[in-house]
Amino acid sequence: MLSVDVVKLPAKDSALIDHFIKVGEFKSKNEFITYAIKKAVNEVILRELEEKSRAAPQMAEKDVDKLLTEIKDIRKKL
Repeated sequence: MLSVDVVKLPAKDSALIDHFIKVGEFKSKNEFITYAIKKAVNEVILRELEEKSRAAPQMAEKDVDKLLTEIKDIRKKL
């Protein structure tokens, strides 16, 4: 489902986006804004995951070794 929202940008930011379009970094303002929003959302999610991982209890050395062995076995099968 698509949503149409109005984004008001300072002239300086709009000019910078226009420059990126002109040099071929993005095809349109819409593409740039979509990229920027996805990047921001991913950064927030990553930050939340990092915070949760810091709060989680640390794995024992033997459990880490076991997990790494399982990952290697799975990769060999692929």
